[in-house]
Amino acid sequence: MARGAIERAAQGLALLGGLVLLALVVMACLSSLGALGLKGAQGGWLPGGVGIGPFKAGFEIVELSLPAIVYAMIPLVQLRHAHARVEILRGRSARWLDLFWQLVAAVLFAVIAWRIGLGMGAKMRSGTTTFLLGLPLWWGYAACLPGAWGSAVVAAWNGWRLAAGGGYDE
Repeated sequence: MARGAIERAAQGLALLGGLVLLALVVMACLSSLGALGLKGAQGGWLPGGVGIGPFKAGFEIVELSLPAIVYAMIPLVQLRHAHARVEILRGRSARWLDLFWQLVAAVLFAVIAWRIGLGMGAKMRSGTTTFLLGLPLWWGYAACLPGAWGSAVVAAWNGWRLAAGGGYDE
């Protein structure tokens, strides 16, 4: 039961991250087309004053969104044991080494999530915003937290399954 809930949560985060990435791609394409339209209007081959142009400070939205997209994908990668790795050992020693690294990953992801939370609090207290759009910087931190904590939970879950004698597919 817990595996199903963890897997659904990891898949949901990854899907959400993918949808946000798709929205950023669409935004970048529309912004590029708007910039081309603006040049066309300035060059005289498109009518002027039609309200076309690039998105104002689209890079700020990308800047705030990309870390959250990456963090949204990590729990599913961790759950499926899909990180790049080199398998030198086989059998029992490989299992113990894998258990060790899962527990290290759980601790590191928890520390990272904790530090992101502290950074978010600092940005909230300071009221720091992006330069052009005035978006609060803490939004980017907040968007990273579910993926960071989710990665810690998944790594701990993987370690628990390995310690209990199971495997990744059980």
